[in-house]
Amino acid sequence: MRQRRAARLLVGALGVFLAALGGWLAYLQVVVPEPLAQRAAKQVHMQMPIRARRGNLLDARMRILASSVEVPSVFADPFVIEDPSDAAARAAPVLGMDPDVLYRLLVEDPERRFVWLARRVSPETAAAVRRLKVYGIGLTAEWERHYPYGTLAAHVLGFVGREEQGLEGAERLFEERLRGRDGRAYVLADGRRRPIWSEPDQFAPAEDGQSLVLTIDAVIQSVAEDAVAEACEKFHAASATAIVMDPRTGAILAMANVPTFDPNRYDAYPVDARRNRAVTDPSPPGSTAKPFFASWALEQNVVRLGEVLYCEDGFWAAERLHDAGHRYGNLTFEEIVIKSSNIGMAKLGKRLGNERLYAGLEAFGFGRRTGVWLPGESAGCVHALARWTKYSTTRVPFGQEFTSTPLQLLTAFAAIANEGRLVRPQIVRGALDGRGEVVADLAKPEIVGQAIRPETARTMIQQVLVGVVERGTGTACRLEGYRIFGKTGTAQKIDPETGAVSHTRFIGTFLGGAPAETPRIVVLVSVNEPDRSLGYYGGTVAAPAVKKILQEALPYLGVSPRPVVHEGPPTVLASD
Repeated sequence: MRQRRAARLLVGALGVFLAALGGWLAYLQVVVPEPLAQRAAKQVHMQMPIRARRGNLLDARMRILASSVEVPSVFADPFVIEDPSDAAARAAPVLGMDPDVLYRLLVEDPERRFVWLARRVSPETAAAVRRLKVYGIGLTAEWERHYPYGTLAAHVLGFVGREEQGLEGAERLFEERLRGRDGRAYVLADGRRRPIWSEPDQFAPAEDGQSLVLTIDAVIQSVAEDAVAEACEKFHAASATAIVMDPRTGAILAMANVPTFDPNRYDAYPVDARRNRAVTDPSPPGSTAKPFFASWALEQNVVRLGEVLYCEDGFWAAERLHDAGHRYGNLTFEEIVIKSSNIGMAKLGKRLGNERLYAGLEAFGFGRRTGVWLPGESAGCVHALARWTKYSTTRVPFGQEFTSTPLQLLTAFAAIANEGRLVRPQIVRGALDGRGEVVADLAKPEIVGQAIRPETARTMIQQVLVGVVERGTGTACRLEGYRIFGKTGTAQKIDPETGAVSHTRFIGTFLGGAPAETPRIVVLVSVNEPDRSLGYYGGTVAAPAVKKILQEALPYLGVSPRPVVHEGPPTVLASD
């Protein structure tokens, strides 16, 4: 009897168990199949990102200025880590992390399949991680931007952020071309999360970014950087800028600024050092503006070559103007520019009048951006004609009452060297795909205007601007074997405290080009706030730097020296 009762109980209990098991199976099959299926798929499938390689930045002769290289990074898969506390304790010393911080990363979301622990680590750290053999902590490859020449052309190249996104310079402006497109792969994994099978229908390959060929030439860039660094150091200047351009195409061969920075570790430098002053910082051009208004006066037929103007013996009382340090009487048109007479230029301004002066500024591109493909470009400042006064008539012709960036100034000077044609400055020659095939040819010059007639431009170079270097304010730029043309300028800055013109802060600038017969390059060097006790005129602080650049760049570009008969011994003038 007891045996029968026990059998019934056993059968009943087994029935209840089987019913419960059947109910649980039905629950799993009907009520919650989707979450469990997802969990199972999550355990055996992995999505692996395929990072696209960022395109290179190359100089005009295909030298690599910026590239991306593979480096190891450390990640964790919290989902498969059985003992997060032990994993954190073992891995933290290797990664140089606080164990508590690492532990929190591992337990913050246990369902998470991926979390970064350390990005772009050294090969030694990567090897140490491998030796740990902590299940759930591994290595993957990432791209890291590398600038092999350090500070060379830093302000043109710019830099990238942690995710290789462009933040400044060409890296930022051409982000769409450079960054490429990431791919992905779905793989079947074993219990230890090791890929064992790729699912080809779920594979999307990465598309590497395009490489950009810049107009910058690394050799000329290096020479320009050395020249401005030397000038800045010699004259204890706050900053300095140099630009080298091919006037025929607008191609920028060099663009240098001091202070500078290393894009490999840009965050170690102050923001001020990372600013591209060549395009962002407008200032009064001073006497470097005189060639533009002198050529405009010739163009408008208000003066002729050899015409004599009386320069008031150095002081024009009616206009409250003087020629610093000089008492010029009669000067020819050419001598007004060669000797840099403010009074002579003011008299040309009187002949032109405000409307034609304003038209001259427009013709040479002042008051608007050059359109160069670099971020942060300023348009400078040219006041509306309605705001001009009678004083503007005599001040604008020698570079007051308007501002321009160094690039605007050199672009206008390049127009004179290019038979009057104003060309848009270029920083990019073209783009290449991952196989090195050309996908964009951007080297064709873009003419944006005809500032002056070709004959006027040739006259200004041969009859006037060569004289500036031969016997005028720019004799420090004389170069044996070449006929150099140029113009000096010394501009007074605005005092930031008073808002008035400063008598202690100056910018010394020199514009130069060569050879005068068929100009191949034009150069600007601008030295900001040099120590007055050491020199501050453009002919003193900037002209020697331009000479150094021309001396190195011309032979490098294949322009050989030839015998030159100079006009006479140089006469160094105190002002410009």
